[in-house]
Amino acid sequence: MAKTIYKKKIKGNKEYYFYRLRHENLKSPKDIYGSTVKELENKIRKIKYDLDHGIVDNKEYFEPFFTDWLFEVHFAHLKASTKENYEGVYRLYIKNSSLSKIKVRDLKLIDVQKYYNNLVNNNCTITRIKNIHKIIRPFIRYLYDNNIIIKDFSAAIVLPKEDEKIKLAKQNKIIPLALDEQKIFIEAIKGHNLEMLFLTALYTGLRQGELFALTWDDINFEENYIDVNKTYKYIADVSKDGRSSGYSSIQTPKTSKSVRKVPIPQFLIKPLIQYRNEQRLEKIRYANLYKDNNLVFCNKLGAYLVDSTVGRQYKNILMKNNIADRKFHDLRHTYATRLFELGEDPKTVQELLGHSTVAITLNTYTHVLESVKEKAVSKLDKLQSILK
Repeated sequence: MAKTIYKKKIKGNKEYYFYRLRHENLKSPKDIYGSTVKELENKIRKIKYDLDHGIVDNKEYFEPFFTDWLFEVHFAHLKASTKENYEGVYRLYIKNSSLSKIKVRDLKLIDVQKYYNNLVNNNCTITRIKNIHKIIRPFIRYLYDNNIIIKDFSAAIVLPKEDEKIKLAKQNKIIPLALDEQKIFIEAIKGHNLEMLFLTALYTGLRQGELFALTWDDINFEENYIDVNKTYKYIADVSKDGRSSGYSSIQTPKTSKSVRKVPIPQFLIKPLIQYRNEQRLEKIRYANLYKDNNLVFCNKLGAYLVDSTVGRQYKNILMKNNIADRKFHDLRHTYATRLFELGEDPKTVQELLGHSTVAITLNTYTHVLESVKEKAVSKLDKLQSILK
């Protein structure tokens, strides 16, 4: 059988594959669009099945209605990384859920409340439920704004609260390197191809995505600071049919406070300049093979680093040197912890880290601040012994 060749059409400044379906149960031909041939054929297959079996309008039910709203309406103005996150939430927790077969016009507060309560009973984390609510809530508002339901009950939904013990356990998950571990780590990475990445993370507190996006234009060697103005993320393409191969994406930072100038310690300037000079020699060595993105941290051919590869190398260094397992992000926590131990005030640390509020900094480093306070009080004890 010959393979169908689909036409292409421009719709909303984007190119789509197009197919005009004729069927005995249709009064007039139905135009179907898909961003890929696979997506289009899946749509054709599903619509034909519904028509063959007399299913005329299944959009009145929650799942198909919600799916169309999420991908066609809500995703229109979201960042690619947010779309990827929400697609995962939808696929794992909303698709084929207890809400799926409820008619949208009949959707009530009790239906959504029971859905959330069941998630809690099935050990879904509070954080995950809050993420689910981030897309359920605007959907309910959309139904109300379009006169599909008579009341916007989204504000009346009771979200479960996090147990204080769980909150404390989360805070204790932050495991900065102890001073002796930091010394061992710095010695262990000497000569490693990612040495400057690790050192910059340790002594500037930049997030991994901020480090991966950093270009040489962002480093001011005259005034010794890094201009943090973007972040990197590998994004998977998402659609109603799931995820496909992704792409490298440079995005605006997490919040407006994430755009900041971070001073570079004086002792890090010379190694950074030397590293830049070595990188320039690599460009000459690989010539046309080198993809010059002007990145500070990249692979030997100039391409963006892969977080899983970096994470694997980081953990191997820890393991080989008998340092307890940690995440790459704990280098950032180590930076903040050292600042607090040196007596820096929370507001300054907040600005250096790019937290949106000082409350986030205080809540994140509660246990560190408690330790700092204990040391401060012990100094008073020492002073008292001198005064006696």
